[in-house]
Amino acid sequence: MAFPGIDVKGLRALFSATDMIVGAILVGIIALIIIPLPTFFLDILLSVSIAATLLILLVAMYLKEPLELASFPSILLVITLFRLSLNIQASRQLLLNAYAGQVVAAFGVVMVGGNYIVGVIVFVIITIVQFVVITKGSERVAEVAARFTLDAMPGKQMSIDADLNAGLIDANEARARRKKIEAEATFFGSMDGANKFVRGDSIASIIIVLVNLMGGILVGWLQRGMGIMEALTTYALLTVGAGLVAQLTALLVSVATGLLITKSATEVSMGTDISAQLFAQPRAFAFVSLIMAAFAIVPGLPTMPFLMLSGMSGGLALALISTKTRGEEAKVVKEEVSSKEVLKKPESILGTLGLDPLSLKTGRNLIPLIDPSQRGALLERITLIRYQIGQELGFVIPGVRVMDDLSLPPNQYTIEIRGTKVATGEAYLGHHEVALRLADIKQKKMTGTEVKDPITSDYVTWVPDEYLAELQKLQLTLHDPVDALSLHFTEIIKRYADEIMTRQNVQSLIELVKNTNAAIVRELIPDMLSLGQVHKVLQLLVRERVSIRDLSTILERLADYAHLSRDINVLTEYVRQSLARQICESYSDKESVITVVTIDPALEETLIGSIHQSEYGSFLAVDPNIGERILLQIQRHISNFRRMKALPVTLCSPRLRPHFKRFIERSFPDVAVLSYNEIVPQVKVQSIGMISLER
Repeated sequence: MAFPGIDVKGLRALFSATDMIVGAILVGIIALIIIPLPTFFLDILLSVSIAATLLILLVAMYLKEPLELASFPSILLVITLFRLSLNIQASRQLLLNAYAGQVVAAFGVVMVGGNYIVGVIVFVIITIVQFVVITKGSERVAEVAARFTLDAMPGKQMSIDADLNAGLIDANEARARRKKIEAEATFFGSMDGANKFVRGDSIASIIIVLVNLMGGILVGWLQRGMGIMEALTTYALLTVGAGLVAQLTALLVSVATGLLITKSATEVSMGTDISAQLFAQPRAFAFVSLIMAAFAIVPGLPTMPFLMLSGMSGGLALALISTKTRGEEAKVVKEEVSSKEVLKKPESILGTLGLDPLSLKTGRNLIPLIDPSQRGALLERITLIRYQIGQELGFVIPGVRVMDDLSLPPNQYTIEIRGTKVATGEAYLGHHEVALRLADIKQKKMTGTEVKDPITSDYVTWVPDEYLAELQKLQLTLHDPVDALSLHFTEIIKRYADEIMTRQNVQSLIELVKNTNAAIVRELIPDMLSLGQVHKVLQLLVRERVSIRDLSTILERLADYAHLSRDINVLTEYVRQSLARQICESYSDKESVITVVTIDPALEETLIGSIHQSEYGSFLAVDPNIGERILLQIQRHISNFRRMKALPVTLCSPRLRPHFKRFIERSFPDVAVLSYNEIVPQVKVQSIGMISLER
C-alpha cells in the first residue's frame, strides 16, 4: 500500500535490516556501561567478545589484500568499545558482589592456579607483549604505510593516466584503479588513527586493573569486614581474571591489526603466501636439520628433542626437493606437449600472420639499448615518447615491438609500420652525434664516422666519447645513441600518424566523448557521417600534426557542416578553422608571431585553376616546369627558416591550402601550410618571402 507524500524507497533504505542491527548493537554497547547485568549474561557477553576477536583474527589472516576489510577501523572502534563496556560491567560486579561470573573466575583460578601473584605477573607479561611489541609495531607500520601511500598517490595517478593514454586500459578500469588508490589512502590513514584505539585500550586495561585491585581491597576490608590479606586474595584473583579476559581479547585484536597492515603485496591469503615462500627453499630445512643434529650431540643439551627436530627437518627437506624435482619435470613435459599441440592447430598459423602496428629492429651492436637485462634505456624512452605524442596529437599510440635483427648491419636500425619499413638510421654506442661534417671534425684533431641524418638528410658525424669533453667546450649540440634514435622515432610517428591511427582508435575516442557530450555523437554518427568518414577527417588532421584532443569541438563542427558537403577535404578545412587558435599556437613564437612565406596572387590563381576533380577526388595538376620552380623556391626559403630557427610555414588561401600541402609534402613533409582563415587576430604574421612564377 502506497502513502502519498512518503518516499517508500527512502524509508526502506533507512530502516534496512543491516543498519538496524548495527544501530541496535551500538546502543546496546552503550547501555552495557550504564545498566548492571546478571553474571549469567556477563558470561555470555564475555564469551561473545572472545569469539568475535577470534573471528576478526582469522578473517584478517585469510584476507588477500587489506582493502577486502576496509571497514576494519570502524570494527576496531566498536569491538574496543564493547570490551571496555564488558570490563566496566565486570568491575561493577566484582566490587558489588565479589563475584563476576564463571568466565572471570575461571581465568582467575584455572589459568593462574589460584595464585594472584602469578596472575599479576602473567597479566603484566601479556600487557607488555600486547602494548610494547605488537601495538607499538603495528602503530609504526600503519604510520609509515599511510605516509608512503599518500606520497605514492601522484605517481600512481600518472601511471594510470599513462596506461590509459597508451590504450592498455579503458576508462572504466582507470576509474576503478583511481578509486582503489583513494580507498587505500583513506584506509591506511584511518588505520594510523585506529591504532590509537588499541593503544588506549591497553592503557585503560592497566588502569582498570589497578583501580579494581585497590577498590576491592577497600570494599572487602572496610565494608565486608574481611582482613586485608583475605580481601587482597579474593579481589586480586577476580581482578586478575577480569584483566586477563580483557587483555586476551585485546591481544587477539592487536594481532589481527598487525596482520592486516603488514599484509604483503601478493594477492593470496597469509597461509598460502607463507607456505609458498617458506617451502620453496628446501635447502634451508636441510641446513636446519644438520644444525639440530649438531646440537643433539653437544654435552648437556637434551638429545631426543634435537634429534626429533633434525629428523623432521631432514625429512621435510627431502620431500620438498623430491616434489620440486617432479614439478619441474612435469612442467617441462607439459610445455613440450603443449608446444607440439599448438603447432598442430590452425590457429597457431593464423597467429603468425598478424602484423605489429609499430616495430623497431636493431643491429647486434645496438642490442644493449633494448635489452632489459642490460637496463636498455631505449625501452623506457619509447614509453615516454608514446605518452608525449599521445598527449600532443590526441590519440593512443599503439605498443611498439622492439627486437634485434641480425640481418641488419651492426649499427643500423629500422622502423616499421605493419611490417613495412618506413625509416632506416644508424647509431653508434660509445659515440655522440654532432651536426658537423667529418672534415670539420678532423680539423679539430678528432675522428668519427660520417652518416646522413635520417630526419634532415644533412650529414652528421658520430664522434667517440673520448672526445666528449672537447665537444662540450665547443658548445655543440650533442646527441647520444638513445637521444638520436628517440628523436628519429618521434619524427616517424608524427610523420605517419595518419597511418598509425586506426578506426578502432577513433571508436575508443568517440566512446570517451560520449561520457561528456553524448548529444553530439548521437547527432553526427551514423545519421550525418559514418565512423569511416570521421576517421578520414581525423587522419587528415593528424597527418598535418593537428591535435585531435578537442574531439568534442571537431565533432560539433562536422555536425554543423555535414549537411552542406560530404567532401572529406572540405569538412577538414572547416574543422581546421574551428581549431585556428590551437594551430596558430603550434607555429607562433613567444611573442605570438608566425614567420611565413606567402604565395604570389598570380601564382595562386594559376594553381587554383589547376585543381582537377576526378572520381578519386580532387588534385593539383600543375605544369612540371612551374612545379619545379615552386619546389626550388621552397628549398631556398627553408634555409632562411633554419637560419632564423623558425618553423617553416607557407600561407595561402583556404581553397588552395589542402592541395598545395599534398603537392609539396613528398619533397618537404615538415613544411606546414596554413590558410588565411586559420590565422587568429591575436597572432601577428611576419612574411620573409614569396613564392612566385618569377625566377
